[in-house]
Amino acid sequence: MIATHALRARQAQTGMTLVEVLVTLVLISVGLLGVAALQLTTLKNTQESYVRSQAALLAADVLDRMRSNQTGFNAGNYDMPNDATGFDQAGATGTVAAADVAAWQASINRLLPGSDSDAAGRIVRNGRVVTITIRWREREEQAAARTYDPANLPTFQTRSEI
Repeated sequence: MIATHALRARQAQTGMTLVEVLVTLVLISVGLLGVAALQLTTLKNTQESYVRSQAALLAADVLDRMRSNQTGFNAGNYDMPNDATGFDQAGATGTVAAADVAAWQASINRLLPGSDSDAAGRIVRNGRVVTITIRWREREEQAAARTYDPANLPTFQTRSEI
């Protein structure tokens, strides 16, 4: 009688193990998808922070160049529009400031995402206070969900007194 009772208990439980395995598999799958989504978000944010830190380093670079060339700074030779030409000041061609700005713009084009017309720097001087703005276009994967508008590119801006 005990053996018959144990046999009936085993027969009643036969499908339950398979259901438990399937539920466990679904829970593990959902958890792994969550981990994958978290990893993807982390990679995206890491790329964005890397680009911003590159922009901060580029702004510090041109500020150091201006500090080392006070004569060119006082003459306004570092002022430049927000485009990719690098330097377009009349009378400043061939100066140290022109070479500094051209090298700075070349670094922006090389280090920041986007085309040369998207990744650009701007230097505006107001007395001894300098405002540096650097813009770039997001990578295609990041910008796919948004419409492209050159006026709304990501920017980094800093101000410093020289």
